[in-house]
Amino acid sequence: MKRLSQITLLLALVLGFSFQSHAALLIEPLVGFNIGTKFDLKFDDFPAQNKNYSGGKGGAYGGRLGYQNFGFQLGVDYLKSSIDMNSDDFKTNISMSEWAGFLGYEFPLFIRVYAGYIFSANGSTENSTNQSVDLSKGTGSKFGLGFTGLPFIDINIEYRTATLNQMSYGGTDYDTEINYSSILLGLSVPITI
Repeated sequence: MKRLSQITLLLALVLGFSFQSHAALLIEPLVGFNIGTKFDLKFDDFPAQNKNYSGGKGGAYGGRLGYQNFGFQLGVDYLKSSIDMNSDDFKTNISMSEWAGFLGYEFPLFIRVYAGYIFSANGSTENSTNQSVDLSKGTGSKFGLGFTGLPFIDINIEYRTATLNQMSYGGTDYDTEINYSSILLGLSVPITI
């Protein structure tokens, strides 16, 4: 009887270890470049000030922290972007920060797909009179495709869209609807522990 319990314990440990060996902590720093960024501003109280801005571009950095098991990935994602918009109303640079939850799958054929929910998007810039302008209360989504065939480096393309619902400047908060979208071309280094 003692021998049977030892074999059962050994079998449980071996099976448990083999299943656990596929699970890993995912740490993935990334850098990238935003292209085709658009901002559509809609003011409920001042419709004459509604405007569309497009053609923005600029660098980005961030990372993902999550869990990976049998190709499935789940975690949180942070992205900080600096976007040049070339507009008469804004100075050239808009700084954006986004936090998202993501879910992805890495196929054995060197392809990864992922999607995410942006639960916090914020931005800041200055208007043409040098007043600080803060954009906040943003939520949205992101979709990405990655090539994982290179050693240590993934090449990613990601589409992000969000709606920011508040603009603050001159000490006043304005309810707005600012639709923001961008395409990110990026390089990431996924590390699994």
